[in-house]
Amino acid sequence: MISTPDGSVSVPPDIPCAFDRRADGFRHAAGGGLWLAPLVYLEHARFGPGWYGKVVSADPDRLLAWAVSKAIPQRALQFKSLPDLDSPLHRRRRLPGYHIDLWGARLALAYDPQTIARARARSPAQSPSSVVGESGVASR
Repeated sequence: MISTPDGSVSVPPDIPCAFDRRADGFRHAAGGGLWLAPLVYLEHARFGPGWYGKVVSADPDRLLAWAVSKAIPQRALQFKSLPDLDSPLHRRRRLPGYHIDLWGARLALAYDPQTIARARARSPAQSPSSVVGESGVASR
């Protein structure tokens, strides 16, 4: 049986969790869980304008195991540090973090159809290309 790291919600290791508050998602990811970050609309993105999402974790092995189970190549894993939300804001530390970007048809590998439909129904003008959470850190 797989143990759940301290600070992580007890869920099966292959299911990314969405959170209402970005801070809760960052904490879950920093504890080794898989965080399903909110969808954002990017106008000037690598693969063209559209809705983008990501699965985030401090545990690269767990993230890669999820990716492989969805037929996402291992080369999709990217490093990007996570804010340590439990450290003082003026001395905020960064923790090792990893993510896998999702766009187009890949969104359906992690996001439920209703979430994707709600995002696509929103006007891109109403959805900023950069979402800033409680941590003050912008996601892309």
